[in-house]
Amino acid sequence: MTDLVLKDIDSVLRDRIRRVAEARGWSEHETIAQLIELGLFAVEAEVRGGFDDAEVDVLSEAIAALKDVPEGQSF
Repeated sequence: MTDLVLKDIDSVLRDRIRRVAEARGWSEHETIAQLIELGLFAVEAEVRGGFDDAEVDVLSEAIAALKDVPEGQSF
């Protein structure tokens, strides 16, 4: 894994990272990696749901096809 150096982090942000690490029982390194990954997921979700154009088209077609499937018997 590549090393990442964070310089001049606001003391409030540093404390928040430390508290998450303590609450989860993670190392500071693991905490920062997890927070970056979770942050990326959140941002990617905002950008076209995290899918590229081809995936969006295929998903839209699949959803449209599912709408045409007749309902099954109810029990």
